[in-house]
Amino acid sequence: MGSNKKRQQKSWVSRAFIALLVTGLSAAGAKCGLERGLKELGLDLGGDRPRPSPSSGQSGSASPPKAAPPKSAPPKGTASSRPPAPSPHLELGVPVRTAARSARAEAAASDDHLMIKPQYALSYNRSRNVANWVSWRLDAASFGDAPRHRGKFLADGALPEGWYRVQHDDYTGSGFDRGHMVRSEERTRTPDDNKATFLLTNILPQRHELNAGPWLRLEEACQELAQKERRVLFLVAGGLFDERERPATIGKGVWVPDAFFKIAVVLEPGQGPEDIGPATRVIAVVMPNETGILDQGWGQYRTTVDEIERRAGYDFLTALPEAAQRTLEARVDDGPASGR
Repeated sequence: MGSNKKRQQKSWVSRAFIALLVTGLSAAGAKCGLERGLKELGLDLGGDRPRPSPSSGQSGSASPPKAAPPKSAPPKGTASSRPPAPSPHLELGVPVRTAARSARAEAAASDDHLMIKPQYALSYNRSRNVANWVSWRLDAASFGDAPRHRGKFLADGALPEGWYRVQHDDYTGSGFDRGHMVRSEERTRTPDDNKATFLLTNILPQRHELNAGPWLRLEEACQELAQKERRVLFLVAGGLFDERERPATIGKGVWVPDAFFKIAVVLEPGQGPEDIGPATRVIAVVMPNETGILDQGWGQYRTTVDEIERRAGYDFLTALPEAAQRTLEARVDDGPASGR
């Protein structure tokens, strides 16, 4: 990831954090003050208001700012000098579209629609009817005795009015699994936490051989790190799409990814985001969305965050100091590839 690009985006990302903090405090009586405050920041909340999620209560959402990043960057600071994160699931930063992707999608803010829920955060793509990425925090406290949700997967009522809300039946008979980004087993503290993972904004079409094969084994490895080894993980995952004129779709226009990515920043017991440095373990993988891989392990799909950023069109780990980003994003993980 080029250092010039990251410097150009630092100020923009900070302003986005502040705006998201404002939106996180929204209430019916604060509508006028909220919109006025966003205008003073040079940002726009947009015409759509989030509606309550069927499983997780109110879900804050806002479209990212359309303004180009300022030319100047603020002085580099430490973790304590950064604005507070708008969500525990975004402590390592809100992923930001790279310059080329932003230019192509400047008129389509609905293709990068930020939604913040108690259980995770995501960027939703209205054109593709799937998330661009889903981001979440995982630790031992994420696990409990709540049962797995039974019944159909759920349309997300927090999407703006007038948007198509993917239905359970869009996947029926398609040949693809309803693939969780945030795994059901990673949200078992309460029934509402688990139910939130079945919202279809957290789901993308996955081949069964991927979903039950190396993808599952990496999920199990992350659970072991969090639950047994008491690590704190910050994860982001999503689909990757080749540039094709006619993408593969299922149901009513749900795009099928060509591959999937996952990034996991693994902290030692007792560490927090301020402790992330060049020695921090970062797992980055890209797995093909194809058949014939059911028995494969996840370790062979390791890559760099830089490569994921190139293919996804997003800059990840944006809240980390630039020097740490350069080191961590260029390195391929060589830690143990656990998981059954």
